Amino acid sequence: MVYLILGTNEYRVRQEIAALTKRLGVRAETIDADRLDLNSLADIVRGASLFRETRLVVLRQLSEHKELWAKLGEWARDVSADTTLVLVEAKPDKRTKAYKTLTRAGEVIAAEPLTERTRSAAETWLRDLARAQGVEISRAQAANMVSRALISNETSRIVEVDQLQLAHAVKALVNVDTVTDEAIAAVLPPAREFSVFDILELAARRDVRAAQKALSELRATDDPYKVMALLWVQWAQLAAAMMAEGASSAQIASDLAIHPFVAKKLQALAPYFSAASVRELTQLAAELDYQSKTLAAAPWDIIDRFVLTVSTRNSPQESE
Repeated sequence: MVYLILGTNEYRVRQEIAALTKRLGVRAETIDADRLDLNSLADIVRGASLFRETRLVVLRQLSEHKELWAKLGEWARDVSADTTLVLVEAKPDKRTKAYKTLTRAGEVIAAEPLTERTRSAAETWLRDLARAQGVEISRAQAANMVSRALISNETSRIVEVDQLQLAHAVKALVNVDTVTDEAIAAVLPPAREFSVFDILELAARRDVRAAQKALSELRATDDPYKVMALLWVQWAQLAAAMMAEGASSAQIASDLAIHPFVAKKLQALAPYFSAASVRELTQLAAELDYQSKTLAAAPWDIIDRFVLTVSTRNSPQESE
């Protein structure tokens, strides 16, 4: 049997795997997709053991390995009766033949996150979860906890509720006699205020002080190479959107494979740039990316330089 769990809600993913583990009465085996080749994938699918045994195998982001993903699509109906294969995919390419075959051959489970727009549902879920574990929290405390677990998805720019973080917080509160705001603050830090896109937006609007403040926050909590990679991706998207004159947000979203809401946010920043500044900043991004790969400069110094350059560039009117 093949299960395809789709989405970025890690809490839901773990719950589904735990349910399968309980139902089958076996331990889940998570196999690193980076270490797989065609032969080992064939062993998983067809069952290489000399003894008949029930297996629950979890593969995450196999779609990033195109050859293996395509081959699994061909083998989708050959999975051994003793093997339950769980594919966890955040955002697979739904246009591929393998995806279409796997969804027909197996069972699709949605693991979409709760978002800022569904905060009331998140608060209800949290209170139910807490009550089930003997933890009593008020509506106001649930609202406070959810606000602390809001995270910005750097790809979709949608603010999501980190249910896994909330579940861990509830578990930490189990032995607390009376849940207070102080106890909540001790087990659940405040949500990060800024995302990489927020920094790019502040820099685009030439708000140097706010951009530097946001960078300071990221510097304290995030890996610089992760921040840099996101910065280059988001600058490339912003540059592409700004150069697509006359294109609708729907067209830009389709061309860049991003959410229409994101495309609208990118388009809103276009008036802040001239075509010349876009070219110059894109060239700078390429040079700084090269420096990061050759270790010619520290990663945070590279990030600081790019953000500062974007923040202090000439306005479109001044460039004319």
